[in-house]
Amino acid sequence: MKKKSKIIIIGGGIGGLSLGPLLSNDNFEVEIFESEPTLGGRANIIKEEGFTFDTGPSLLNYPWVYEEYFSNFGKNFYDYVDLIKVDPAVNFVWRDKTNLQLSSDINKLSDEISKFCPNDRNGLIEFLKSSQKKYDLAFKNIVTKNSSNVLSWLINAGITNLLSLGLTNSMYNEISKFFEEKKVVEALSSYSMYLGDSPYKLPGFFSILPYGELQYGLWMPKGGMYGLVEGLIKLNQEKDVKINTSSKIKKIIVEKKSAIGVILEDGSEIFSDIIVSNVDSETTHKDLIGINSKKYKMTPSAYTFYWGINKNIDSLTHHTIFLPDNFKKTFDELFSKNEIPNDLPFYISIPSKTDSSLAPKGQSSLFVLIPCPVISKFSEEHNIEKAFELKNEVFNRFEQNDIDIKKEDIIFEKIYTPHEWKNNFGLFDGSAFGPSHNFSQIGPFRNSNKSKKIKNLYFVGASTTPGTGVPMCILSSKMTNEIIQEELHK
Repeated sequence: MKKKSKIIIIGGGIGGLSLGPLLSNDNFEVEIFESEPTLGGRANIIKEEGFTFDTGPSLLNYPWVYEEYFSNFGKNFYDYVDLIKVDPAVNFVWRDKTNLQLSSDINKLSDEISKFCPNDRNGLIEFLKSSQKKYDLAFKNIVTKNSSNVLSWLINAGITNLLSLGLTNSMYNEISKFFEEKKVVEALSSYSMYLGDSPYKLPGFFSILPYGELQYGLWMPKGGMYGLVEGLIKLNQEKDVKINTSSKIKKIIVEKKSAIGVILEDGSEIFSDIIVSNVDSETTHKDLIGINSKKYKMTPSAYTFYWGINKNIDSLTHHTIFLPDNFKKTFDELFSKNEIPNDLPFYISIPSKTDSSLAPKGQSSLFVLIPCPVISKFSEEHNIEKAFELKNEVFNRFEQNDIDIKKEDIIFEKIYTPHEWKNNFGLFDGSAFGPSHNFSQIGPFRNSNKSKKIKNLYFVGASTTPGTGVPMCILSSKMTNEIIQEELHK
């Protein structure tokens, strides 16, 4: 009987945990090595003093991605992960106390948008129609296709579709085509923050992001986003994927420009036919191989706060984004000047509003994410003192917007600075979401899931195609599996 080929996956994040079962299903012997005691990568968990927090991703969107993924094994996604609908979805708040509450209920959303400008009720319908065409075209022809060169990528997209995709327009201008009210445009284009550039620079194609959440809704697994990780762990176990935690890889063994195994921190060597890295590509090349790689513009880093609050919070919904007065200036400060914006934008999640088991009775689990420049670009020092400065700004904003939370309400606190993100999770330069998504870093321009320098080395996750975000990491596993199969059958 022919011996199975062995594949080592470095990193048990969403990408690695999604790829393992696919490879095992195709008759590979698969072993995952995770440096941390818990799996999930940046999608990790904190459980202390009765409070439960997701460390990174805090919402589940595009549920069809997970449904299709589990169907590859003849499985029902909902037998592994119990989803709770989150609606109202994201609430956007400005300093003048106006707000825009998104919803996947079209009637509620239309009423909400028209309170600013009645004409935007019609604009919403046109936006949804236009975005649906972009979305369907993107996921059918572009996002999920392995394109080794620009020509094949353009052929997949369809040359005639480039204008309709909004690739020649900015994200901000593309959304502005449909709405008169500036605040509606700001809210819908603020998603660019997590794509790693200003909406005035990112391609208009990315207007599909807010559309995707409006069309398919926002969800949270019961128990928090870590419920998804637990579902993937269960699938790996069923597929006989061997998982090692607290097992840090020190080096990838390369001979004659071919990856042949790994060296663990304890010095032990394990050999394999193929290595797949779920660690950021630049960290992989620099720290695990000792070679330079292409320099990518990175998405922002982040300060994240995990607060146990001694009461229920009535003045906030599950997801809230606090937006600045001068939208363009804020993006210029963050992405062009590499500064923490003066008028601080930040995101709040209170998962215990949706799942009360995530906090003690009558109390709340609260997560705060503040985007900031990556470590190498920031002229100051990222440290705990800076974290406390930003915490003060958050509470000043709470007071201005009549949010009923004060510092003395915090009974549990944990803080991650950009250095914790870099050191604990291997995030290159502390970048929270991987390489950014400007035009020169999408499709064939992005880090390939097959190494161009080292034979038998592949990548999966946010740093490779198709990009950042949990659903993209799931799709990345499918694309990496496909290219491994193609290479073996050449």
